[in-house]
Amino acid sequence: MIDTGDDSIVKWLIIAGRQSSQHLGQQLARINISASQYYYLLKIHDNPGLTQKDLIEAEFINPSNVTRAIKQLVVQGLVDRRRSSKDKRAQELKLTVDGEKAYPEIKAILDQEEAQCIQITKQQFPDFDTEQLVKVLQSFARLHGDTD
Repeated sequence: MIDTGDDSIVKWLIIAGRQSSQHLGQQLARINISASQYYYLLKIHDNPGLTQKDLIEAEFINPSNVTRAIKQLVVQGLVDRRRSSKDKRAQELKLTVDGEKAYPEIKAILDQEEAQCIQITKQQFPDFDTEQLVKVLQSFARLHGDTD
């Protein structure tokens, strides 16, 4: 029999990531936000005045992806871009009133997703440590650095 890697960590990380992303996208679509946009809204909410350059440097995100996502969020009226008073080349980002209204809805969707993941995991592994899993996943994410 051919080994198809059915027990491969990499295979199941990819499948779990894809399924989670698709489901999250469906939930966020109810509030007209995509799975590729919500993260920016959270970061900008938590760091008003953040620049696109800050996002790129801190989060392993391809510069063109950041530019495209921020442009879409500006067009949707969720993010405001203003020239930085400190660096005229930089654009500072902040949420608009509509962006601020979307924030608690996004958090509620994410909290529900997180609770489901923890519940399923605790059913199989009662002593499961969420913090350890997060650290392992963070290590996996940084394993190959920025691959874009």
